[in-house]
Amino acid sequence: MRTIWQHIVFLLSGYWGVGMGAFPSSVQIGGLFIRNTDQEYTAFRLAIFLHNTSPNESEALFNLVPHVDNIETANSFAVTNAFCSQYSRGVFAIFGLYDKRSVHTLTSFCSALHISLITPSFPTEGESQFVLQLRPSLRGALLSLLDHYGWNHYVFLYDTDRGYSILQAIMEKAGQNGWQVSAICVENFNDASYRRLLEDLDRRQENKFVIDCEVERLQNILEQVVSVGKHVKGYHYIIANLGLKDISLDRFMHGGANVTGFQLVDFNTPVVTELMQRWKTLDQREYPGSDSPPKYTSALTYDGVLVMAEAFRNLRRQKIDLSRRGNAGDCLANPAAPWGQGMDMERTLKQVRLQGLTGNVQFDHYGRRVNYTLDVLELKSTGLRKIGYWSDMDKLVLLQPEPAFKNDSLAMENRTVVVTTILPLMKNPILRN
Repeated sequence: MRTIWQHIVFLLSGYWGVGMGAFPSSVQIGGLFIRNTDQEYTAFRLAIFLHNTSPNESEALFNLVPHVDNIETANSFAVTNAFCSQYSRGVFAIFGLYDKRSVHTLTSFCSALHISLITPSFPTEGESQFVLQLRPSLRGALLSLLDHYGWNHYVFLYDTDRGYSILQAIMEKAGQNGWQVSAICVENFNDASYRRLLEDLDRRQENKFVIDCEVERLQNILEQVVSVGKHVKGYHYIIANLGLKDISLDRFMHGGANVTGFQLVDFNTPVVTELMQRWKTLDQREYPGSDSPPKYTSALTYDGVLVMAEAFRNLRRQKIDLSRRGNAGDCLANPAAPWGQGMDMERTLKQVRLQGLTGNVQFDHYGRRVNYTLDVLELKSTGLRKIGYWSDMDKLVLLQPEPAFKNDSLAMENRTVVVTTILPLMKNPILRN
């Protein structure tokens, strides 16, 4: 289906060479998708379609022509082959997802060949010059929340699917403050293992948890929490994830436990509301995942296409003759032959600022998100409710009287809180170790 759609878009857009100002009328972009990202691919397709069919002449200056590959990340040869296939087709930038097995291969190729990768996957550790991280960092908001609750003894459940940045931040903070943190890696656990762990922790009278996992594993953990009856009054869970609304919390709503999490996508903004009207009309047989609201990773995917389109518009305004002619050969050449305009492309991408599904989309010099917003929500018996926000300058800002949010868990009984974040412009927005 993906290959067929690529050919249709390619034919509709027409490969007409270059337009006015020597800027191509059809801009080649890459798309690399991994397993279990059907909804993200739907968001990618929709964003490209809406760009190419926009009635706004100032936006429809060129067509985006995608070249999509599905990669099996466990096979390093397959990852290399997919990237080289994109490179040989003359793409100007690549939208791509990775996991811990493929991240090094992709980022290394991008750095060597000066091809920018725009990704909604977890932020890389260290600096990667030609990688734009659409996903904001969660460290600042999470640490502020832990400080607010005054937690000095809790359990940290994590996997390594998103790297170790949160774990590292937690351990550093614990060392500085004398926290007692039981950090447990759960990536190889099954349902029975989760239940045994939860029962063991209950015998140790552990009732405060931070859970740092991707949505699928997180959902499974929460189901096991309910199965052993640990979703009731006296327990408090902080979910270290940017999409609390992507998680089913129905069985927690009346249990009495406190649940705190983060929400990047505000479904009440005009941008999201308008997109949702179009999203609901999609046929889920052709657009997998469209039968449910976009996950935050799908929203990031949609915004990634907007970022690329805006960068190309800016290059066109600057009358830059964007071309990969003579530079679409062997990506494995030794020495590497980087794209001569790759740094211009990277610079222009990092300068993009727009309002997308995930709010203000803006990057720092390192390609990391800055000036973004996370809402603070509370899970009541009627559902989630916004109660405040977190910002890097203001830290945790609550919209209700402070006494309702004291660090004593008893003061938070029957409340579930979800946190959304706002980062204003600053010189050094990234926490340093």
